Amino acid sequence: MTYIVVAIVVIVVIIAGIGIALTQLQPAKSNKTVLTVNISLAPSEYAYYNSTLKPQFQQMYPNVTIQFTTQSASTVVSTLQAQEPTPTIDVVQQDNGFIGPLVSSGLVMNLTPYLSQLEPMNSSATATAANGSIIPAYYNEGNFSGTFYFFPVRGNVQLAYYNQSALNQVRSAGYTNITTPTNVTNLKADMWDLNNYSTTHNGLYASPFNMMGHGGASTPTQVFQWMAEFGGNPMAFNTTGDIAALTFLQNMEKTGLMSPYNATGYWGSYKGLMSNNYQYLNQWPYITSILANNGWNNTTIAPHNVTSGKELGLTHGFTGPNNIAQFIVGGDALGIVNNTPHLWAALHWIQFLDSKKVQIQLMQNLTWPVVNEAAYATPSAQSLQFKLIKYEESNGIFRPAVPWMTQWDNYFDSAWSVIMNGGNVSHALSQAHSSMYHYLKIYYGGTAYPSEYQNGTIIPSGAYLGPKSTS
Repeated sequence: MTYIVVAIVVIVVIIAGIGIALTQLQPAKSNKTVLTVNISLAPSEYAYYNSTLKPQFQQMYPNVTIQFTTQSASTVVSTLQAQEPTPTIDVVQQDNGFIGPLVSSGLVMNLTPYLSQLEPMNSSATATAANGSIIPAYYNEGNFSGTFYFFPVRGNVQLAYYNQSALNQVRSAGYTNITTPTNVTNLKADMWDLNNYSTTHNGLYASPFNMMGHGGASTPTQVFQWMAEFGGNPMAFNTTGDIAALTFLQNMEKTGLMSPYNATGYWGSYKGLMSNNYQYLNQWPYITSILANNGWNNTTIAPHNVTSGKELGLTHGFTGPNNIAQFIVGGDALGIVNNTPHLWAALHWIQFLDSKKVQIQLMQNLTWPVVNEAAYATPSAQSLQFKLIKYEESNGIFRPAVPWMTQWDNYFDSAWSVIMNGGNVSHALSQAHSSMYHYLKIYYGGTAYPSEYQNGTIIPSGAYLGPKSTS
């Protein structure tokens, strides 16, 4: 009888233990949870998250209330450090260029034990999972030295937007060689034609080439792509291709082809294209729908007549010499904050955002290059813009998953300021390389980073074609 009692007690304890574990993962519907998610999005993107996605999720999980905060990528790091060990933020949706500081500061969880719940292809038994899979290159961007700290939610590539009406008008005036600006050669030729036309037409279409030249994160991110397209290794700063790319951009400034608006250009710039302040811009594709709503329709057809004056040319970003296609892939990734008391809800939020249904919505409504390839099997993905996006993704490069990427940005910005004020390109980039190396020796001296950096083995990932080593 004693044995029976003991056995019953053991069974009860085991069942109770299982019950506790299950309760931690799937609390009772009566438990009310506030899940705080930090996002940094454009106004139109935030509005969609808040008015559409949040209610959908809360309908699926009535016991969860989503609360958004909107701290910048840099500010959220210091906020989380101040909140340790009891964070009030549970999930961070972070630009993939800024996830390193969260990892190096130990502020986000190791997600490796939860990949079976987060990878749609491996979680078909989960009701909220998609019937597809995460594109491998995106899946690996949160992998730091074999450990996954972030999971992707969206990709991003820059498309080329240009004033097709302006090109039509200039062609009709006799500049018959003007064409779609798809590589470094015809881009520069088109910009020359527009600028020359301006000299006899009251400055119309003068200085037509614009870029994100303000500094901060926008400029190093954009020029990272161009350095690779010229055959360089952007991480090193001063390879032959890096120097060639920055020399090209400096010459665009010196010859008057660079718009003065580049000095304030950043990831949110596009209005100058609509107001004829400049005629060419590489920008993230969220602006596609905004331009369309303002009467600028997308076309790559180049008729010889001028019609409404609002024809928008849309193509992939220009390729470098020898048509080298190297398109930087940005986007957002999701991390779960260490010590969150709402792990179960955080996992479900990530599952929800990466589900096929939601990824299709993000693609259709925000023109996001999504990370679930099942979404690309839908008719919406057959539009011109998504054909261009998929082309760029297939030739995409990723910034390496290193925790000091934001410091690389800072050194680039210093070099950029010197170069765009007429300084020596080679010297400025060599100084940036030297500064980066000394920083790594001081702050990462106990790791392989300094020697790997000096040897040129820290390179972009993805479809990178540049030098693999400088040694």
